[in-house]
Amino acid sequence: MLTQKRTWLGFVFIGVTFYFLFRNIDWVKMLEAFTHFQALWILPALAIYLFGYVVRGFRWVVLLSPVKKCTFNSLFPTLMIGFMANNVLPARAGEFIRAHLNGKKEGISRSASFATIVLERLFDGLTMIILLWVALGLGHLPVKEETMPASIQHAINWSPYVFGAAFLVLFTLVLFKETCVSVINLFIRIAPRKFHDPLEKLAHTFIDGLHILKNVKETFTVLLASLAAWTCEFTAYYLLAVGMGIAPTPLTLWSAALLMAIVNLGILIPNAPGGIGLFEFLGTGLLCVSFGIGKEMAVGYMFLVHFMVLIPITLLGFYYSTREHLNLGKLEDEGNQQTEKEIP
Repeated sequence: MLTQKRTWLGFVFIGVTFYFLFRNIDWVKMLEAFTHFQALWILPALAIYLFGYVVRGFRWVVLLSPVKKCTFNSLFPTLMIGFMANNVLPARAGEFIRAHLNGKKEGISRSASFATIVLERLFDGLTMIILLWVALGLGHLPVKEETMPASIQHAINWSPYVFGAAFLVLFTLVLFKETCVSVINLFIRIAPRKFHDPLEKLAHTFIDGLHILKNVKETFTVLLASLAAWTCEFTAYYLLAVGMGIAPTPLTLWSAALLMAIVNLGILIPNAPGGIGLFEFLGTGLLCVSFGIGKEMAVGYMFLVHFMVLIPITLLGFYYSTREHLNLGKLEDEGNQQTEKEIP
């Protein structure tokens, strides 16, 4: 029932954002934007974009190494299935499905696996902030802070504090594990007795999944992998902009980095599956207001980028789920049942 409600809310959200996106748009001009697109640019853009997910696969190998030495060949299909689920299910359910599936395949704690996924997201957020500030500071962009939409300005201003606080909490859990577990246990004791053992085990295994933060070399490796993965992504954005005829002017490579960072930070808030609607809305706002690109061209370009971001990964995820004889609905149910076992 909750999943159905979230799905309907997602459709409502898409409808509202699309209404404002397509309001007062000239459909003839938008069609012209697509007809002038040089389709061959899709090939290098797609190749570079997909290579970024290969980098993410190796990053997950490093993140999981303190828990278990897993192979890339084992983790990559699970990674793709998780991202596919994020694209088709509400509330980023793919993260929980990936943690459950990986725990099942590798014989490790689901909460420890989920902790590595939490770290992934935090490193992604940190990478977005780094690229954002580098692009604004060193990119010599034709954009000023006062020309940005208010929603984008708020995302830029608040993101360092949000991710900084989250990293601080996780570092504290790792560096002062025994003290933190003792404090957590005090709160656990308030709960009914049947919750005590499962919650204590959950706290221990989750913190174990964060153990990589104690290793400076491996932490730096994960950060570099995150930068490499997202560099592949904004490079793909830029190549599509070249195909649309809006790069290298007014969009530069650093403009593509800024655009990618802003839309990905923006879709962190609860929204529709795959960020559909909000992704296009934020990107179009930035391109029109800050770079002076016509709305029809901006909307067409953002739809093209989002198509590249969503469709190939979703198809790959379905391929791997079919190859491994997995059913997305059953995986979601299994994950919920496992949660009930760990937390009665």
